[in-house]
Amino acid sequence: MSETRAASVTVKIDNMLENLSSAPPMPSMFRVGDHLRSINPKAYDPQIIAVGPFHHSKPNLQKMEQHKVRYLKLFLQRINETSVERCVTAILPLEDRARKCYAEDIQLDEGEFVEMLILDGCFIIEFLYMFQHEERRDEGDPIFQYGYIQSQLLHDLMVFENQIPFFIIDRLFRINNEDKVNSLIWPLLQNGIFPVQDLPEVPSNSHHLLGIVHDIQCSSFAMILSQMDSGNPDKMVNINSAVELKEAGISFKKSEGNSFFGIEFKNKAMIIPKWEISDSTESLFRNLIAYENYLTGGQKCVTDYVFFMHCLVHSPEDAKLLRRYGIISNFLGSDEMVYNLINQLGKNSIISDKFSYFNTFNFVNHHCGHKRNRWMAILRRKYFNTPWALISVFAAIALLVLTIIQATFAILSYRPDHKNES
Repeated sequence: MSETRAASVTVKIDNMLENLSSAPPMPSMFRVGDHLRSINPKAYDPQIIAVGPFHHSKPNLQKMEQHKVRYLKLFLQRINETSVERCVTAILPLEDRARKCYAEDIQLDEGEFVEMLILDGCFIIEFLYMFQHEERRDEGDPIFQYGYIQSQLLHDLMVFENQIPFFIIDRLFRINNEDKVNSLIWPLLQNGIFPVQDLPEVPSNSHHLLGIVHDIQCSSFAMILSQMDSGNPDKMVNINSAVELKEAGISFKKSEGNSFFGIEFKNKAMIIPKWEISDSTESLFRNLIAYENYLTGGQKCVTDYVFFMHCLVHSPEDAKLLRRYGIISNFLGSDEMVYNLINQLGKNSIISDKFSYFNTFNFVNHHCGHKRNRWMAILRRKYFNTPWALISVFAAIALLVLTIIQATFAILSYRPDHKNES
């Protein structure tokens, strides 16, 4: 009996080994890990629309399903089709490839999965197309009657768990369409945080819409880093907060460069591009960080940048200092809210193997390590931190000077008298 059971187990395991593919799949879409999601779960959830399978069956997102069908009809009308047959014919051969893009088994059969890809893909195309072409909108379209719905949709298209493979969107877009697909993603780049001036080319290896925005935003900075020597974060020493750096004689300037991530340290000045912080900042940055968390190789520009700012902003006073220099543009409200946001964004972040700002950290710490700069920092902190302390120091100096003058005159006046007496 035991031999029979052993044979059964052997056959089962052998079948598993035989069916194992020679190379493991390389997914590009994941669920956000608990180490990130636990800090702010809502930042990783779509608000009104499900794109892809991860949030497909959520009850609170079902209202948009009827709009997907309506937009599919508009898509077919625009390409002069009365049937969805061409879409199905185009997407069906890509079904298995698309399914392997997800890091978990999708509980939808072939027909359901292809239907989801077509509805989601056509909705994205039509929404982004009509966002840029008002003349193509229906007069009674509720999506374009209310600005907050458009804002929520743009937010949902940037949620890491709310994606379909970009090659699906590209394939649908190229049905009877001669325009380049890069014209489609323009609204996603105008998010008010790091807007792009010129329409860029979509990277050929783009995974999904969030990945495209990430790659375009980081491309110029990644090119700069590729020409520099970066160090090992294990050997890196953290930098002080913005207020402490200012006490050590470091000034702050707003950068006029084109790269949002291009931070420099020159002539005792920290040069940092402006960062507009609003209600949408946390969700966008959290999802970009989540995307970088699953990238294999390369620089984690967003994660490294957030870690850098996390080191600078230790308190509301640091946020206030950067705001006064024009580095932080605060649309949230108080400096304390900005501090809390940056503090939360920096938690549980895993920076690049070659930290993007390793050299900047070293230059800053080298400056702060000089004895003269340390003494000046201590002097500023103890005696020049408030107006009253400054007045007290000047009063003490003035008193000391007057005492010295009085003593000098007393000595000078004493010597002649002493001579006359002699």
